[in-house]
Amino acid sequence: MLVLLVITLLASCDDGKGLIFGIMAVGAASGLWQATDDKPDDKKSDTASNSNPNTSPTASADFAIHSSQTYDGTSDDLLTAGLGQSGLSNTTTPTATDPSNPTAPEIRKATIFNQYKALQDMRPSLGYGTLYGPAAPTKFATSSSDGKIAGKEYLAYADDGSGNQNVTMMVQLPDNFDSENPCIVAAPSPGSRGVYGAISTVGEWGLKNHCAVAYTDKGTGSGVHDLTTGTVNLIDGTRKIATDAGKQANFRAQGTAELDLSSYSSTYPDRIAQKHAHSQQNPEANWGKNVLDTIQFAFQILNLEENFGKKSTQTENDDQAAASAKNQTTITATLTPANTIVIAAGISSGGAAALRAAEQDSNNWIDGVVVAAPLINVNFSKFRDAQGITIQQGNKPPLSYQNYNKSLFDVITYYNVFQPCASANTAMGLSERCKALRNAGWLSSNTLSEQVEAQKRLNDYGILESSNAIAHYYESASIYAGFAYGYASAYGRFSVVDNLCGYSYAYTQGNKSPSAKILADLADDFQSSSGMPPSSETQLINNNGNQDKGINFHQSQDGYLAGALCLRQLATGTTGITNTSVPLTGNQSKYYQRVQQGINETLASGDLRGKPAIIVHGRDDALAPVNFTSRAYYGLNQQTQGANSPLVYIEVKNAHHFDAFNEQYHIDTQISLYYYLSQSLDQMYDHLKKKTALPPSQVIPTQPTASLPAIASKENIKETCLITFDNRVLDIPDDEKC
Repeated sequence: MLVLLVITLLASCDDGKGLIFGIMAVGAASGLWQATDDKPDDKKSDTASNSNPNTSPTASADFAIHSSQTYDGTSDDLLTAGLGQSGLSNTTTPTATDPSNPTAPEIRKATIFNQYKALQDMRPSLGYGTLYGPAAPTKFATSSSDGKIAGKEYLAYADDGSGNQNVTMMVQLPDNFDSENPCIVAAPSPGSRGVYGAISTVGEWGLKNHCAVAYTDKGTGSGVHDLTTGTVNLIDGTRKIATDAGKQANFRAQGTAELDLSSYSSTYPDRIAQKHAHSQQNPEANWGKNVLDTIQFAFQILNLEENFGKKSTQTENDDQAAASAKNQTTITATLTPANTIVIAAGISSGGAAALRAAEQDSNNWIDGVVVAAPLINVNFSKFRDAQGITIQQGNKPPLSYQNYNKSLFDVITYYNVFQPCASANTAMGLSERCKALRNAGWLSSNTLSEQVEAQKRLNDYGILESSNAIAHYYESASIYAGFAYGYASAYGRFSVVDNLCGYSYAYTQGNKSPSAKILADLADDFQSSSGMPPSSETQLINNNGNQDKGINFHQSQDGYLAGALCLRQLATGTTGITNTSVPLTGNQSKYYQRVQQGINETLASGDLRGKPAIIVHGRDDALAPVNFTSRAYYGLNQQTQGANSPLVYIEVKNAHHFDAFNEQYHIDTQISLYYYLSQSLDQMYDHLKKKTALPPSQVIPTQPTASLPAIASKENIKETCLITFDNRVLDIPDDEKC
């Protein structure tokens, strides 16, 4: 039976050491920490907006620990799976003895290897191994020969008891963790990646700086339910028959009242369901809670007796505590939120999750936030004054509220319609998409001018011209179509059997119809998939192709414009590309309402509860364009929280969303955004530890292969690089040197 830790409240907790854990063998069910008002926190009282020193978090039961492993730091380790910095840069993925049935350790090693490849530009000439990487030094961490880190690793699920959510959590506790100067870094996964998704970025920084790292897959991890074999992933990536796995499945697809999985598969054979798209949970709605859960799980792990918890002795006068502790061994929690630095940090959707966690942190667990390129949906509806915010970049035309007040789903579905045409002359797009758009009346130009008109429509929508060239690579990787369908399915809580807008997931080659994935490829999904197809040999399928047998959507003559327009309608609520067309009716109207309700559940308020925070974002980001995400969020925060808000916004020139694309597509015009995320984490840790001032908001004028200036302090920044907010105008410098 698994051990659950029950926390009871002693007396005054002003010293941060008043919690005790009662260890009871009570089975495998897990519970969630239920906080009272606000935690005791002398350490954080200067920044907390609602700190209460007389209350403390309590719990009925902690998370059930699925497994714990110890790594010696030589043959295997927390950060590099025993490969070391040089091993991670190899071109060959570690393989299992039996690729169709890999062991959990083999899956883990390949997963960590692949997550590094997926998120970092691993070219030494661009900084891998010196500016960043497992063995590269940071401000507070010295370099090592190979970057290997010894320690313990714990896995658990957070769930409501149904097994339908099964958000995966992991805590890595390095052997060199300093209990006298404790720190936790909460690292939600980027994109739709599994629980190891943040290991090569936020996890790397945390482990190198002797912090415990608390990971979560945010309910979006690479859980794959293959409907042909009826198999699913478990928490460690191994596969099992879904009916046998039961509630232990990482993700298990469900049908609907109208159609079960078996009936669906008879019509659409060889299809695959994915956790983020098809869990019917709208995972993004709970991203903030997921981060807070994993922080609580980290404190549970830190205070195990095998780590830093201490046995406590009952006093004769403490009758109530003695009665509740009958037949129990009590453990004093030596590490609490009151004496431990906690930083929530993430990239992409992981960055959005960290921001949402800070907004929801009514108990002040989190000390600081550092995020890069957050995929954040900003909520302006509650703040009428915010509608007057204007974004001004240099001498370019100002961008009003009406232009940037758009959800990311809105922006991505717009990209998904026009980018294939905008990229047509680069061989990374589709000339047939241009023709189809013109025939449908959505472009007016002829032949050679179509691509130019499509590009202009995108830039007129609020997308920066500097990101145009990068968007071609995103289109080549099917980013827009993949995100548009995946997020529409998630927001609307659609099942795999709904075939939303005529799409599904399956394995296929070229223009052939879907076929079953072989067992070795299914086993590889957990290791290499991004969690958002097209990925790891799973394609996005146009079900109407090949005489309704299905075809890779990209192999459709026009890139399946009908599907792209259908997804776009779920953003506009009309029959067209804009919201000025005819309103939807029938099921499509109901689907639109479901998607919009899901989006409304994800909106960020901009209120970080007075917590210091740094947002760093590449100006050329073509997935989370700065006008709709970080600029909008920063402007809302400044308008609603005032000039004393401790949020810093750093915009990096010549940087975008996917560092790994620089290596994959041989892009030498862009630099590593992670380099500046790492610097920002240094700045935040220094601020929390030593009260050093955070840098001012600024633009960093990088020059690829030539100059990567450090984040400037208030004392040495050029005035022309300062980002300012005054009189409801967010002013972004556009000087050549900034």
